[in-house]
Amino acid sequence: MKRILAALALIACTTLQAQIKLPPQVGDYMVLQQKTRANLWGWADAGKTVTVTTSWNQQKYTAKAGADGAWKVAVATPEGSFQEHTVSITSGKETVTLQHVLIGEVWLGSGQSNMEMPVKGFDNCPVEGSQQEIALAKRYKGRIRFAMLPKNEAYEPLAVSEGSWKESLPENVPDFGAAAWFFAKNLTEVLEVPVGVIDNAWGGSKIEGWLPREIVAGYPGFDPSPEACKKIFMAMSRPTIMYYGQWAPISNYTFKGVLWYQGESNGNPDGVNYSDRMKTLIGLWRKESGNPELPVYQVELAPFAQNDQLDGFEFPIVREQQHKAARETDNCWVVSTADLVYPYEAWQVHPAQKRQVGERLSYLALHHTYGIQTFPGVAPTYAGMEVEGDKVIVNFAHVREAGGFNRLEGIEGFEVCGPDLVFHKAQVLSTNYYMPKIVVTSPEVPEPVAVRYCFRNWLPGNLGGANGLAVAPFRSDRILEGEVPVNPATLPDGDFEGVWKGSARNPELGTEPLTATLDIVHTAEGWTCAVNGDKPQKVSVRGDKLSIPSFKIGGAVLPVTMVIRPEGSVWLELSGYSLMEVKR
Repeated sequence: MKRILAALALIACTTLQAQIKLPPQVGDYMVLQQKTRANLWGWADAGKTVTVTTSWNQQKYTAKAGADGAWKVAVATPEGSFQEHTVSITSGKETVTLQHVLIGEVWLGSGQSNMEMPVKGFDNCPVEGSQQEIALAKRYKGRIRFAMLPKNEAYEPLAVSEGSWKESLPENVPDFGAAAWFFAKNLTEVLEVPVGVIDNAWGGSKIEGWLPREIVAGYPGFDPSPEACKKIFMAMSRPTIMYYGQWAPISNYTFKGVLWYQGESNGNPDGVNYSDRMKTLIGLWRKESGNPELPVYQVELAPFAQNDQLDGFEFPIVREQQHKAARETDNCWVVSTADLVYPYEAWQVHPAQKRQVGERLSYLALHHTYGIQTFPGVAPTYAGMEVEGDKVIVNFAHVREAGGFNRLEGIEGFEVCGPDLVFHKAQVLSTNYYMPKIVVTSPEVPEPVAVRYCFRNWLPGNLGGANGLAVAPFRSDRILEGEVPVNPATLPDGDFEGVWKGSARNPELGTEPLTATLDIVHTAEGWTCAVNGDKPQKVSVRGDKLSIPSFKIGGAVLPVTMVIRPEGSVWLELSGYSLMEVKR
């Protein structure tokens, strides 16, 4: 009898040891990335063979559990569809079958509270339109699924985090991340495949919390040792803990890309380092995910009275750094939110317009990641400034790609300053819809030297492209860094006097060959220029630029600029286009 009991105990023990263990994200209702090799992993007896069988092709994949019992395989996935599949995992005599598996597009949503913010909103922080989203959630059953990870404080890599996959149902969607939810809705509608999102955020976390100890140790003012971290009163402010507790458990998962909504907690003196740390984080994701081209889409910090300072510069510095990281990193973009706040939200760090955030993220992803050019991929972007008298001409790139500007009047958010470096609200003058420039002026600034747009903690704007993407905040100066802008009014006039001639055909403008004879005269009354024998017209000179109000091109009369370039050549330019070189 004792032998029988001992044998039964041994069988029971063996059965327990042989039990297949899986992380919650490798489970029923999971979504796997289409047309790739998607990772699956778990634990079994050390040294035992694990066999994974996928129903879509009956392919078998094997792996041997390591000394710690861990195993991982990469399964080939087909083109996405709404057909449900199964995945069977066998080790010894045990088989676990995962049900209702979908193949589609999988994204990681990460960051702090604005990514964590659920569709139902936070207390006193509503998401606009949330109840209608919840009411219609069942329409996306079988199309959108979320895995919402809880907060896990860890100081060594955590193997498992809770957060199993949930379907889109009225009882589940209230807790889904709002920005990622609206992103997923557009993706599934356009791509006609399921979309899965692992939402992995921690409200209040700093970017240093998402980086490992060996990296943070190199940052001045940070002690990332567990002992030092635990002394920091609020867990959300502790460095490294999100890397070990939030990223590590799901770093094996195969994602198409990352949505990153973070930076509010870095709105402090460390914000000047945000770009370098963001680039480091992106490099870490790409290395540890095994995807060196992993797309990353950031959300720009919305206007907010950081540190109760409406006119402070903590947030503008971080916004500037976000865009710097994107410019300097391949396959990385930022959506601007400068226009996505209501007047009463100055002290609301969780603005309500999450639908627009998610939609703008989806537009960029559909354009850049999925190659669907129908959707906008760029907004008008600051490209430099010029001064003409009391006016600042702000030049933009990508205006034509954006379909022009979204408005011609009532533009808000611009400021200019004079030699005293005090900024004043600027009026925007009406300008040609397709010209890549905005003209601004202020009666309080007769000699402007610099221009800014939405460059305060709280200074919402409303300028964007006709394609729906907002112009990002910018500044022409580096006054905060101690640099004083040059006052164009103090620059000596360039050497423009004389008769200049040139000719050229400009295929970009589609014009017939252009010829120009410019007779430029300087008198005590000012500068004049006779173009091709016409009556002399008044022109303005500021340093090495001479502005001609009327120049005939292809039957149109347009303003052009004569520019002495740094190497000494002289050119006529039209809104940034080089028309022709002229010589005296």
